[in-house]
Amino acid sequence: MSGSEHPGSELARRLFVPAERWGWEYVDPGVNPHPQRDHPPVWNEPPPPDTKKHEDDLAQRMRHLPRNLISPVILLIFSMKYEIFDENKALFWFPIALFLVIIILYRVVGLKRKIDQTKVVWQRNRDAEWERYQAAIDGWRAAVESHEAADRVRRETVPLFHPLAPRPTAGRVDVFGGTRDGWASLLATVGSSALASGGGILLLDFSERGVGGGLAQLAVDAGCPVTVDDLPADIGGLGLLHGVDPDDVAELLADAVDVGRGGGADPTLRVLDAEILAVVATRLDPPLTFSRLAAGLRVLEGNEQNDGSDPLSPAERNAVADRAGTWGESEGTRQEIRYLRASLERLAGREETATTAAPQPWWPVHGLRIIATSSHDTSTARKEFVDRVLFHIVLHQLRRRRGDASHDDILVVAGGDRMGPPALEGMARYAANAGIRLVNLFEHLGEGTERLIGAGDSATLVMRLGNAKEAETAAEFVGRGHKFVFSQITRQVGSSLTTGTSSSAGGSVSLSETESRGGSRGKGGKSSGWSRSVTVSQSAFWENTESLSATDSQQDGAVLQRVYEFSVEPTQIQQLPPTAFVLIDSSLGDRRAALGDCNPGIVLLPRVASTARPAVPPVARPGLPAGQGTSLPIDGPDVPPVSPTADPGGQLEATDPFRPWSPGNG
Repeated sequence: MSGSEHPGSELARRLFVPAERWGWEYVDPGVNPHPQRDHPPVWNEPPPPDTKKHEDDLAQRMRHLPRNLISPVILLIFSMKYEIFDENKALFWFPIALFLVIIILYRVVGLKRKIDQTKVVWQRNRDAEWERYQAAIDGWRAAVESHEAADRVRRETVPLFHPLAPRPTAGRVDVFGGTRDGWASLLATVGSSALASGGGILLLDFSERGVGGGLAQLAVDAGCPVTVDDLPADIGGLGLLHGVDPDDVAELLADAVDVGRGGGADPTLRVLDAEILAVVATRLDPPLTFSRLAAGLRVLEGNEQNDGSDPLSPAERNAVADRAGTWGESEGTRQEIRYLRASLERLAGREETATTAAPQPWWPVHGLRIIATSSHDTSTARKEFVDRVLFHIVLHQLRRRRGDASHDDILVVAGGDRMGPPALEGMARYAANAGIRLVNLFEHLGEGTERLIGAGDSATLVMRLGNAKEAETAAEFVGRGHKFVFSQITRQVGSSLTTGTSSSAGGSVSLSETESRGGSRGKGGKSSGWSRSVTVSQSAFWENTESLSATDSQQDGAVLQRVYEFSVEPTQIQQLPPTAFVLIDSSLGDRRAALGDCNPGIVLLPRVASTARPAVPPVARPGLPAGQGTSLPIDGPDVPPVSPTADPGGQLEATDPFRPWSPGNG
């Protein structure tokens, strides 16, 4: 950044874009896992070959093999014996015996070979399936790794902050709560986009916070016209009553005085005030000023004392004096005239002689116009009366205006809490009829402003509300939702010890007897034999057994309960950062609540989107019906800090999004 360039010029350049935005919504990019990440290919072991029939047949053949081989072996031995005595007979029986042995053994070996071949084929098929499984695993792993790499690139490049704004059709936006820094940041953010789109902004600042200073500095940097008036110091040059019908002057001043009494506490006094003021206003020539009205009331009161130049002409004094006798008969009327005169003299003391040139028109607003009231060099009572008079003058101007679609003007009223519900509702009604978007910045969510929250075609922003009752009211308005919470957690712990002893004893006695006879006869004679044996066996046994068993057990349990609670807790509203807000609006036919941040310095952060995130229906939590269980991420990720850069070659200076915003901070 060059040394001659204003520190806020780059901020102004980025903020002054036509797209409407009231802040930014932080959107966690999240992790988008591969749909098959937790479902890798599964190896299914092929069923083993069914060789049971062949194995049973082989086992049976093996059991019968000795018996089947007896005859061929005897024949083989017999043929070998005949070879000694008769070689011709031996050559006949030997091949026959050998063939029988080979046939019997071949059937056994062939069956065993068939079983082995079946297993070999199965193993070959299994190896082929295993290779295909390994290829599937490699493909799955490559697909998952490729998807995760692409998802990492997406998370590192996707915008984190998206512009957040009420729906364009919302004719009124009510802001409840907030600090000076929060209001200044909000006006700087929304005002810059409104001015960039060609609209005008009229800011009535009754808060004495100077909330329009940041927007004014940005507008100057962007080349937009800016007008700032401070009341009551500049009241003479504004010509607040210029062009207003005398009867209307009487009505709006009577309304301003009535609000100071409590707004409708005594309707008869309000009617009396309007009549008294109308008597004076209709007998004065234009232009009407507060000093001339106060002088007329002084004449009506019968007090002819003048400390300076008389602002009334002789004809005007005579016209008002002709009615003095009629209005001075009642003591109550005289006191009311005195009260009105003293009230207007609070303004007349700061009012200079009205210029003959026409004052700046109220509508349409060209650029940014700020009218701020202050008690810095005057009394609080005079400041509050100026607030009420200015409010009702603007209300009267709105009543006279008709909608103009060619110019999008915004009227911002900061700190209008004490104007009373009827006046606030009238301002909302006439602003809608005039086609002007009304933005109310209320310090409190009290009895006077609670009637407006969510009423009509409006959107609502909730900023920090320190009062517990106001925070609870705001949380109730944000809404409640169903969700599951832990209602009971149990743990059961147990142990057991078991011992035992057992004894057993026994014995057995067995007796066996064997007898055999045999004999032989040959060329040398004959022989015979006989044998007999008896066997007796006896056994005894005994056994002693001792057992010990120890068991420890632990069982944990949890019970979830469906509850209907605040989507945003009151304590969270009390602890909101200065520039954070909760937007409550209707979108796509559904009521939505979104958390945003209006810090203008966010626009200098990386990964900030230029368009709003598409509205999507709320996502239900697992186990809940659709549309239920939605909550705001109040405790979500914080705004990442900006790394400072000291490159003098045109790089942006760091902006700390956590510091309260001012033109010097970014």
